Amino acid sequence: MRILKVIYVLGIAVALVLLVAAGVEAFYPDPSYPDFPDYPEYPSPMPDYDSPEYEEWQQEYEEWEQEWEEIQEEYRQELADTDKGVFLIVLPLGVVFAVGGTFLQRRLDIFGAGLILGGIGTMIFAIVPYDLEAIPRFIGIAVILAVLVFVGYRVFHSLRRS
Repeated sequence: MRILKVIYVLGIAVALVLLVAAGVEAFYPDPSYPDFPDYPEYPSPMPDYDSPEYEEWQQEYEEWEQEWEEIQEEYRQELADTDKGVFLIVLPLGVVFAVGGTFLQRRLDIFGAGLILGGIGTMIFAIVPYDLEAIPRFIGIAVILAVLVFVGYRVFHSLRRS
């Protein structure tokens, strides 16, 4: 029976993290990758290296390359903004789950433990994005640590009293 409780707690935790991940994907998706701009055609036949036709093509190619870099930079910025938004939404949600689980844990042992574990997983999900800057990631890890200390104290202190 004990192993069944552990499996059930893990099931609640995994389902909670998956629910949050699916919600983020459904309601706050990443920006779509930009379309590749039209590549400048190679002159045919290829002109001599020092010819004006080659220099004209070279300039056209460099302009294309610059345009593509600008498009990619804009995409990276949009992605970073999305990751920051996800962090600002999901981290507090994980805190609510974990802290709420500590209060439910006394009355509803399995559900509270599942919420605690799912909340911790949700907070970890919030700090995973690659484009998240170092300061929000640091704050996120500090929040996770603080919640772990709070939850650990509440849960294990109440077990010691019983």
